[in-house]
Amino acid sequence: MHQAIRSSLFIGLVSLGLSGCALETPPPSTGYLPANAFDGRVIGEDPAIAATNEARWSFTHPKAMQGRPAEMALAVASLDAMAGQFATGGRWVSMNSLAKLQMLRARRAVRAVLGIRPGTPSQTVINSMVTISLALRHGNRPAALAAAKGAEFTLPPPRTLSILAHFPPVPIAAEATTFASRYLFPGGGGPFFLR
Repeated sequence: MHQAIRSSLFIGLVSLGLSGCALETPPPSTGYLPANAFDGRVIGEDPAIAATNEARWSFTHPKAMQGRPAEMALAVASLDAMAGQFATGGRWVSMNSLAKLQMLRARRAVRAVLGIRPGTPSQTVINSMVTISLALRHGNRPAALAAAKGAEFTLPPPRTLSILAHFPPVPIAAEATTFASRYLFPGGGGPFFLR
């Protein structure tokens, strides 16, 4: 009798434990900027710092980014990459949890502006945005349009490029990148790229 009760309790506890595992959410999608993302403008700098720096400047200066779709595409890629890396990377385990959460919210908001399908893997978004950025930087609009034709985009390619050229303010992205930057530069205001 006692053995049967113990067995039932054990099975119940195991079932409860397994059901808890099933409810656990998967980690956020994480991607990385390719080595050529900055097109030789950043040499010898920590890629995470360079990406955070790029995203912070762009999203906190929306007026300055008007008419600069190549730079905006790189900022979107940088934000997408760092949102995932901050949330999942062991290097960032001591980073403020709210900063990580804000970066993920900012990534969703920025993707929504561009009509990027929810659930798209981060690396897919990063690769598309970096390709668009490099193509526009080198004056190859057809290549940029081709890169904006992927299944992750819900808008026509010319519309995507137009949004990048006239990106609206995204307050959560400005707040999140500033907050994250404070973690990277605790003394305040890290260095920015010259614009």
